[in-house]
Amino acid sequence: MRILKIVFTLVVTLSSAWINAADEYLEGVHYRIIGPELDNKPMVEEFFNYGCGACYNYESFVAKLKSKTPGLEFKLIPVELNPSWSVYVKAYLVAEKMGILDKTHDKLFHRIHVKRNYLNSDDELKQFFLEAGANEKEFDDLIKSYWLKTQMRVAKQTALKSKVTSTPTFVVNKRYLLLNQGFKSIEEMEKAIINLSGINKK
Repeated sequence: MRILKIVFTLVVTLSSAWINAADEYLEGVHYRIIGPELDNKPMVEEFFNYGCGACYNYESFVAKLKSKTPGLEFKLIPVELNPSWSVYVKAYLVAEKMGILDKTHDKLFHRIHVKRNYLNSDDELKQFFLEAGANEKEFDDLIKSYWLKTQMRVAKQTALKSKVTSTPTFVVNKRYLLLNQGFKSIEEMEKAIINLSGINKK
C-alpha cells in the first residue's frame, strides 16, 4: 500500500509539473497569437529601428541568444513607426543588399545612441555609408531604386500583418508575438523564445 501511495504521489507531482510548464507562458500576458502553427524551421523575427533606444539596449541580448541557439534562425525587419525613422529603414535594407551590414549595423547604433549623431537625410546616410567603405555608385543606384521602395513597402506590410505597434517586437515562428511588458526579466524572455520556438524539440 505504501509503494502504491508513493507511485501515486510521484505521478501527481510529475503531472503537476507538466501542467505548470505548459501554462508557464500565457496568451495575453506573455504573447499574442498572430498566425497559425507552422512546421517550419524555428525562427525569431525582430522588428526594430536604429532610432529606437530600446532596440539598441536589446542588441547584447540578441547576440547572446544567437550564440546559445545556433539552430534558431534570426531575421531583422526594420520598421518605420514615425517619419524620422524612414532613413534608418533605408540604412538597413541598403546595407543588407550591399552585403556590408557587418560594417554599418553596430556603427550606426553607436553613432545614434552613444554619439547622439542622428541621420536626417539620404545625403547624410550616403556620407555614413562612404565612410564605412561602401561603393558610391552602388549606393546611389540603390537609394533611388524601385527595389528599395518595394522593400520598404514589404517591411511595412509585414509589420502591419504581424500587428507590430512598438519596437523592439519579437515574433516567434510567425505565430507568437511576445509582449515585452509581460516578462519580469530578460532571462525570462530568452527562455520563452527558446521554448515557444520549439528549437530544443527539433
